[in-house]
Amino acid sequence: MQVFKCTLKIIARNKVFPLIYIVGLSFMGLFMSWSFDFEGQSSEFESTKANYAVIDRDQSQLSLGIIDSLESCGQRIDVADNTLAMQDAVAKGEIDYLLIIPSGYEQSFEDAVVSNEPLPRMDMVFSFSSLEGRFVDEQVQNYLGIMQTLMLAYPDAALSQLTVDAQDALTDSAHVTYIESTSTLSAIDRFTFFLQWSTYSLFAGIVVCVGMLCTTFARVDVRRRNLVSSLSFAAYSAQLMLSCFVFVLMTWVWTFALAIIAFPTAAQQIGVLGLVWCALSVLTFCLVPLAVGYLLGQIGATDIICNAVGNIVGMVLSFLGGAWVPLDLMAPEITAIAHWFPCYWYNDACLLSAHLSTGTDATGVVSIVGDLGVLLLFAAALFGVALLIGRLRTQTMQAGGNGAAAVVVR
Repeated sequence: MQVFKCTLKIIARNKVFPLIYIVGLSFMGLFMSWSFDFEGQSSEFESTKANYAVIDRDQSQLSLGIIDSLESCGQRIDVADNTLAMQDAVAKGEIDYLLIIPSGYEQSFEDAVVSNEPLPRMDMVFSFSSLEGRFVDEQVQNYLGIMQTLMLAYPDAALSQLTVDAQDALTDSAHVTYIESTSTLSAIDRFTFFLQWSTYSLFAGIVVCVGMLCTTFARVDVRRRNLVSSLSFAAYSAQLMLSCFVFVLMTWVWTFALAIIAFPTAAQQIGVLGLVWCALSVLTFCLVPLAVGYLLGQIGATDIICNAVGNIVGMVLSFLGGAWVPLDLMAPEITAIAHWFPCYWYNDACLLSAHLSTGTDATGVVSIVGDLGVLLLFAAALFGVALLIGRLRTQTMQAGGNGAAAVVVR
């Protein structure tokens, strides 16, 4: 068991990669799960109100109509018509919106409508600490737009009547009702989301660590010593795979134990049977990145390639598996493609296991076993290719190159 002991020493001396990919990314998924609010949302709606002030220097029918149109926007604050008072009101945050209607604005407005010219502007100030003033200004612009339309449509109508019609048009609103969601979300959703997020951390961590470990033993000088030793290729491969599997077991225990500790309520709701199937789902999925990492090691991939494959392929598979965006929100073509990748079957197994009743549910168990069977087929195919490549490389003169080795076995 010299190969097995040596691999464990290499893993113990290179802790940075497991800490980054396994521990660090696991906590990232944990924080994301905690940030989601799965509690019931209140259906009460309260419209945003603003504090506004209007300096009316025109005292016309139009300016009075503007003031009346703002009654639904919030509370009007009285501000004196002098520069110091207006500056204090805005600077101290007493008002969100200040509108100054200049003298002669009504006449200028009528002349602009008749001559089809741009409407005259008014001075306005918004608060620096809120956006409610923008809403109040939208109300003013809507009212002026309605008045312009009515004056063009009814040129002979009295302005007093047009202001009343504009106010009626402005107060029209659509009937709104609330639709209560029929779906109920619980702490189990936090638990399953963490397991789904773990597809990226498990895949990237295991592929990088196992790939770099196997690459160390794929160096030319190490392979030559193994070839002239009494150790057979089968025994050498078995010890190497056993050490990799021990690392996978440690990763699996860490990930699933963290989920149990972080979400005790969900673990209690799922029950023993569901937790057992969840644990088997995570362990079975870990065999897929184990096979990928072992394959990279047999090919002789460098550290850069192992990191690139672990991160890029891990993100793509997690996305296609529905870990980040539910597949229900994607196009049917994406869902069809997702069936050809292992993360889809892993996430499906986790969902079925988490919602499995405490009793014997034959249909649910059969579906879970089918998902795990697909994962085992992925792992078996990749392991077969890795063993074939490793066997062929033992018969070659060159097996990678010492210059590419980044880890030195001491």
